[in-house]
Amino acid sequence: MNEMRYQNHMSLHDFDEETQNKISESSITIFGLGGLGSVCSLYLSNAGVGKMNLVDYDTVDQTNLPRQIIYKPNQIGENKAMAAKQTLAEFNPDTRITAFNKRLIGKDLKELIQKSSLVIDATDNLPSRLQINEACHSLNVSHVVGTAIRFEGQVMAFEHSNEKACCLNCLYSLMDENLEDCDGAGVLSTVAGTIGILMANTAIKVIIGTETYESMLVLDLKHNIIQNLTIKKDNNCSICS
Repeated sequence: MNEMRYQNHMSLHDFDEETQNKISESSITIFGLGGLGSVCSLYLSNAGVGKMNLVDYDTVDQTNLPRQIIYKPNQIGENKAMAAKQTLAEFNPDTRITAFNKRLIGKDLKELIQKSSLVIDATDNLPSRLQINEACHSLNVSHVVGTAIRFEGQVMAFEHSNEKACCLNCLYSLMDENLEDCDGAGVLSTVAGTIGILMANTAIKVIIGTETYESMLVLDLKHNIIQNLTIKKDNNCSICS
C-alpha cells in the first residue's frame, strides 16, 4: 500500500493503516457504469479499493458525457465497462479491474457476487435491482443501491448477513416499476454525480465497518432538502422473511 497516497485518509480520527488495508483488500462489484456507477467507481478506485468488477453491456454515447464523467469523447461507441476500466487504470494502477461486457443473470450473476466483499447496484431498472438484491441476499453479501432522476436521488445499504435486516424487496416489487428513466424524465448531471459520490462513501463505510444500515438517504437537490428515512423489514417479504 502506498501510504503517502492515502495520507489524508489515515490522518482521520479512528482511521489508520489497518482501516485503509480493509479498503485495499476489498473486492467490489459494480453493476451499471452509467451516471451513478461511473462516478462511484472513480472514487472507490482512487480511495484504494483493491479489486473491482465492472458490469455493463451498454456503450458510451454523446448524451452520457455530461454526467458520466469517467468517459471521454474519443470513447463514444465503446463498451462502458471496458472504457471505464481503461480510465480507472490511469487513475490508480494498483486497483485490479475486471470488465464484463455482458448482462449477468442466474448462475453467472451469483458466481460473481459470491466472490465480492460488497456489491454496488447502479442499474437503472427495477427488475435488475430486484435480481441483484435476491442474489446478494441468498449469498449474504451486503449491497448498496442508488437511484437518480430529475433533481432527486436515493442511497441505501442492505446488510444481508443480518436476519433481522430488511432488503430492497421490502420496499419495492415489480408492481412498483416506474417507466420513467433518465432518458425520458431527465436528470441533472450534478445530481447523478452527487448520488454516485454518496454511494461510494456508503460503500467505504460498509467496508470499514461504520455503516449503520436501516436507513434511506433521500435528496431533493432542486430545493436542497436532504432526509434520512428509517426503513423497516417487511415481515411478508418473499425474499428476506
